[in-house]
Amino acid sequence: MSKAAIKILLVEDNEIVRVGQVLTLQQFSSLDCCDFAADGFTAVRKAQEIKPQVVLMDIGLPVMDGVEATALIKAVQPECRILIITSHTSDGAIFDALAAGADGFCHKNVDGEQLAKVIHLVASGVVWLDPRAAVSMLRHCLVDSQFAEEQTSGFDFCANEKFSITPLEHEALSYQSLGQACSNYIVNGQHPLQEQMLDQSKVLRRLFLRIGKRSKSICDS
Repeated sequence: MSKAAIKILLVEDNEIVRVGQVLTLQQFSSLDCCDFAADGFTAVRKAQEIKPQVVLMDIGLPVMDGVEATALIKAVQPECRILIITSHTSDGAIFDALAAGADGFCHKNVDGEQLAKVIHLVASGVVWLDPRAAVSMLRHCLVDSQFAEEQTSGFDFCANEKFSITPLEHEALSYQSLGQACSNYIVNGQHPLQEQMLDQSKVLRRLFLRIGKRSKSICDS
């Protein structure tokens, strides 16, 4: 195992899927799957105990779902990167997970090499979205060049309303929707567009935070 291997906590309740994911990760010397959890509550506890760099988090978990577990882990370990890897691909699942603080959203049908690349990107501080997830978000967004980020305009994706975003946020989401983030990424090296992607990630995190605040205000109203 490489000394620089990324320390990973795998959170998946389906044993067959979990074993497959472990075997996939073991193919890469730069990744260290050091432990697993089969429910959200255990995931929160183990994240505090072993302090992984990246958590691979399912959404549909017993005891506590992956969205709640993500929020709790991020509340006490903001430096921990959480990559959602799930078969729950509805618009609501995407928005909820990102609003909870997830650093990435990945479908379970991703192949092993692609998953390794995504883990490296997320571990380096980059936000990564499956292109289909980015497209889903863009469907609910309206670009407003006069929009102030502090504004909390009305938004409820269930009602097909539009969420106001800045041109920079639109640019960052559009880049993710093209699926180019991993196309020329060297697993043990640095992405040629690393700085640009980190800048866009800051933009996306502000967007996700605003979505989270708006979601909370809707729930509280």
